[in-house]
Amino acid sequence: MKASSLHPSLQRLAAVHRRRLRMFGLLFFMFMAAALIFMMTMALTHRDMTNLLIFAIGGLVMLPVMALMGGLLWYLERWQARRLNAADQLLQADAPVIARLTPTGLANRTGVLVAMYPETQNGSAAAEPLFAVLDPTARLGRTPQQESTARLYCAKQEPGEALVVLQEHDNAVLGKLVTWERYHRQMTWTKALALSVILLGVTALVVSVTRDFWKYLDLEQAQQAATASEKWPSTMGTVRNRELMSVEMLQKNTVVTAYEARVEFEYPVAGTTHHGDLLAFCQPPSLIRTPVEARLARYSVNASVEVHYDPADPARAVLEPGHAEDCTPILDMAWRELLLSFGLGFIGLLVSLGVVVIWELRRRRQMLQGWVRPGS
Repeated sequence: MKASSLHPSLQRLAAVHRRRLRMFGLLFFMFMAAALIFMMTMALTHRDMTNLLIFAIGGLVMLPVMALMGGLLWYLERWQARRLNAADQLLQADAPVIARLTPTGLANRTGVLVAMYPETQNGSAAAEPLFAVLDPTARLGRTPQQESTARLYCAKQEPGEALVVLQEHDNAVLGKLVTWERYHRQMTWTKALALSVILLGVTALVVSVTRDFWKYLDLEQAQQAATASEKWPSTMGTVRNRELMSVEMLQKNTVVTAYEARVEFEYPVAGTTHHGDLLAFCQPPSLIRTPVEARLARYSVNASVEVHYDPADPARAVLEPGHAEDCTPILDMAWRELLLSFGLGFIGLLVSLGVVVIWELRRRRQMLQGWVRPGS
């Protein structure tokens, strides 16, 4: 059924829905274009293989994403058209029922709950109300904020049945009949889900802050140990293995390969053989491979080396004592990461508390406005 053959009030709803879908599609495609331009700018600015690869992969990923979004918009358009056609059939096939609509002050993602008191044959309102969820997204006017009279179009006054409410000036609101028990159960699950999401988010932020905090403490202790190791006693040990380690690290928004030297050794202290693999405290990875290989070449397998160990804990030892200055840049970076995590965690906590407070204030305001509750 074409939009032009719908009831005039439904034609207005169809026009509003089309505008919203077009605006949503426009915003989405503008966002995708901005992301593509950003990746292209990064690739052309840095001119390295990593950014070029990200740009290529991003472009390939965007094609199916845009196709999926186009399909979603088409589906939403068809879904709304079916709803409007069904509503038009109700308006044409069923006689209207005059009813008094009383807002309950309850709402969730599916709509606003109202209590309806249809008029009986003698013109008085029914003693027991019907409950309906009115869709707040498929309307021109606002859903009723106070008691009002409207015309209801519904095939059967049973839960699950679709209905159309024509308010003043023939403003149409779509909805369906529900039972109070089912709606209350749905509200309970919705609140539980919302609180669970908030708790998971807060937990993730706390874990992130805690992880960065312990990382900073470990580096601070490593810097202190590097300073103290200059006075540690030494013993002769033996190199058992050496290895050039490659690690991935982020530098200037680009993932690069860095190198570290790893030397495994054993050493005796007071008749007990200990094992270690610490070449130096706060050993920063190097982007250049040659100096790391040269440093590693000084430690041949099975060669004798001087090992400096902690007299308070002989199992803790290092081959190259000191170098506390190497800890400073790593410690500064860890401090910045800790501040960033703490800031994001604090903001996330404020947002979560704000959502809860606003939710509670809205509930209290609705109660003070005197809206009736089911069973009142």
